[in-house]
Amino acid sequence: MERYLIVYRGSTVDETEGPQHDPQRWAAWFDSLGAALVERGGLAHSSVEVPSRLRGPKLNSASLSGYSVISAADFNEAVQLAEACPIFDEKGSVEIARIVGPLA
Repeated sequence: MERYLIVYRGSTVDETEGPQHDPQRWAAWFDSLGAALVERGGLAHSSVEVPSRLRGPKLNSASLSGYSVISAADFNEAVQLAEACPIFDEKGSVEIARIVGPLA
């Protein structure tokens, strides 16, 4: 089994119109992952992007809204596990990356 980082983008956690963040749906999804959930991670709010050292921060159009770590046999299984994520109902998306090892 390999580890995969799921990055959540564009959640509507603080928007007054449109789909709202539902902690109960997230808890149910995390529970449904069972042993595949390595690290629940956390949700984030108000992210900025720093494209280079010299340019400084800027608002990010694909706002980072959280992360989790799962284990899966391959990318296909990781995608399959992520497909039921509640972020899609909050007009968000996910990015999935295979974790290859610790940083030195």
